[in-house]
Amino acid sequence: MAPVELPDPSMHTIYIVDPSQMFTRYAAAFAATARMREGAQAGFLVLARLAYLGFGALPGFFVMRYFLALVLVVPAYVLIRRLYGVPAAALAVVVLLSCPVIITAWGTDYPDCAVVSYVAGAVACLAMPPRERWRPGWLAAGAVLLSLATWSHGMGVVLSACTLAVYVLVRLSGARRHLVRDVVFFAAVAATTTVVLMEASLLVLGQFDFIRPAIAGAEFLNRPDQTRQWHSSNWRWAPYVAYLLVPPSVVVAFGLSFYRRLSRLPMPQAFVGLVCAVQLGVFSYLQFAYHVQALEMHFFSSTLWGVVCLALALTLAEVARPLSGRPVARWLPAVLVLAVPLAYEADPHVPAFGWLPAGAALAAVPVVAAATMRSWNLGVTPAHSQRRPGPGFVTALALALVAMTGSLLVLTVAPRPAVPAFKGLATAGDPPSNYNAALGGPAAGLIDWYQVSASLPGFVGDPTYKGEQLLMWASSTQTWALIEPIGMFHAGFDLLPGLPVLGAADAAKLATRRPAELLLLSLTGARFDSALVALGRYQPLLARTTLLHKGTAVLHAWLIVLRSFSPRPNS
Repeated sequence: MAPVELPDPSMHTIYIVDPSQMFTRYAAAFAATARMREGAQAGFLVLARLAYLGFGALPGFFVMRYFLALVLVVPAYVLIRRLYGVPAAALAVVVLLSCPVIITAWGTDYPDCAVVSYVAGAVACLAMPPRERWRPGWLAAGAVLLSLATWSHGMGVVLSACTLAVYVLVRLSGARRHLVRDVVFFAAVAATTTVVLMEASLLVLGQFDFIRPAIAGAEFLNRPDQTRQWHSSNWRWAPYVAYLLVPPSVVVAFGLSFYRRLSRLPMPQAFVGLVCAVQLGVFSYLQFAYHVQALEMHFFSSTLWGVVCLALALTLAEVARPLSGRPVARWLPAVLVLAVPLAYEADPHVPAFGWLPAGAALAAVPVVAAATMRSWNLGVTPAHSQRRPGPGFVTALALALVAMTGSLLVLTVAPRPAVPAFKGLATAGDPPSNYNAALGGPAAGLIDWYQVSASLPGFVGDPTYKGEQLLMWASSTQTWALIEPIGMFHAGFDLLPGLPVLGAADAAKLATRRPAELLLLSLTGARFDSALVALGRYQPLLARTTLLHKGTAVLHAWLIVLRSFSPRPNS
């Protein structure tokens, strides 16, 4: 589980636990704002829903995460094992599984958790060294994963398009044989995956066509009023976000590690490096030259990190290549890279800083280390010399590996300083990332609240007719403490924050939405009686109450039928 760092952290959980509630209650109410787009992210939701049906809410959550972890690390492990050997492949697994951005993405039900795994897994599949016997299998796996990424999130569309464009470009530059056949095969697998996903979506989510809702959502978010709300036209917020320096630092370090071999760089390394650079370039264009918040929202930018970490793993493997002939010493890089996040977990305290001066200095460390070790490698690599790496080289390599991974980790977890109120900033202030809390620390409280939130749809029960809307009412002083349960039914759209006082804004929202049911939520249950009295004009009927309790998470809930708006004859 990850710390709460999304505005509606449980918004996708209800599509996993009880999707029919959303489609039945809100399809019409959300149509004007295309808010049902979350239910169209079938590449993630279908598999997560199947995990829920097979194992339950909490076990299903972790089963899905183990699946996503395997999707990420297995292709990466096989790729780097073929290129550099088993120790380097183990190093790659450590890099991927210790990344705070990936861990945070996996820790919620927001679909960036799937995209970050799907895209990196697909890149590793497509980069696999050519072996005619296995080429169709890896190509098909890449097509399936990119198709799932495309139908998981809008950023998945961008990343998949970048990956395919680079793949064709690299094949044209040096591996044209069977390219047309492979492209046709890839397209056929992608089309088949989409059709199967649509059938599965109908079966487990209740919606066959998720393509048109996804397009409608993209068109709605492209409106000028929406871009002003979510995207900053002023770039001056960026120098306050240190983790944005990680991808360019890795791209430059990758280029320097392989610069002497660019003319004869093997296809796998060339493909991964170019994909990483192109994806970063396109995201930068979308953020700073267009009007998509690709880097501004950390749960959008997080989708870059799978390929960034794959490129970093290749960089570290290349830097450590001179040790490949030493049976014991070749395991040193994996051990050192593992020691860095473990050392951070022992004392996870990094001060807040931005790009200047600390961020720039740390981002330069991997670049300098990669350039230095690359020049040194030329003198000790068996391909260039008969000399074996001596103690001086091993020491320098160890320092370089620790410096590279340590500086990137500090950049990633550094909290964001307060951003001044610059003109042109997005009007919707989303919470900053909690990457500093991804490694180490207890997760029991987070797990407790997930279980409590996931049990809310069962307490509310199925709607009795199509369009039976449910709104929530909670104390404004408890909104953040209740962010997960109120996110279950879309707090940003369905929450009345006036409990127990019925304010003018709450009354106006009730008159506009005319909900048949109102869900009262509280940490203590205090003043629920007063709220029921305040709702007198709507002929409230207390349908049922509950106390949801898991570990440290305690939630009081009342379900009230508003008979003024309910057409049920017995209500």
